[in-house]
Amino acid sequence: MIREHYQALDHISAQASDVIGISDPTRPVKLRADSPAFDAMTDLRKVHPVSVTPAETLDEAHSTMIVCGVKLLFVKNAQGHLCGLLTAADLAGERAMQEAQNTGRTVPELTVADLMTEVPDIEFLEFSTVARAEIGHIVATLKEHNRQHALVVDKQPGKMQVVGLFSATQIARQMGVPLSAPVRASTFAEIEAVVASV
Repeated sequence: MIREHYQALDHISAQASDVIGISDPTRPVKLRADSPAFDAMTDLRKVHPVSVTPAETLDEAHSTMIVCGVKLLFVKNAQGHLCGLLTAADLAGERAMQEAQNTGRTVPELTVADLMTEVPDIEFLEFSTVARAEIGHIVATLKEHNRQHALVVDKQPGKMQVVGLFSATQIARQMGVPLSAPVRASTFAEIEAVVASV
């Protein structure tokens, strides 16, 4: 309801002796195994995911990743709906060379559609389940499914809305696990060791 008149909000004052910190989103919350899962989730209701179209070339997708500083791209169809995901691992792996060989093309001729993970092959986590979960649950889920990322959806009858994203790299960083390469099985072992030590 739109009001005709709005009252000013009450304000508070600080004392000279008060210590006042300043939020810094570039320094994420330090995570523990029992931290709420939401502490590590990128809220896609507030942060726009980086997306590409299925027709873009792999070089264009790679450039988008570099410019935007991301390792996962949402692939959207003409209607703006999710039709797949493309990761940095997809681009760096042998899949591109195998796909080129199998189809008689060169790697530069391949498009996002050739390598993306299509919607039926994507595993989603329900928002209501994540709301009750802790970081340890997310780490176990990523490890069990050998995934770098997990999408969180708000599921309604007949449709789903992607509302969040978990990244193994982000979780490791927030737990203090040093990273020099993409998260692999050995890194999950390090994350689990950190989880077990708290």
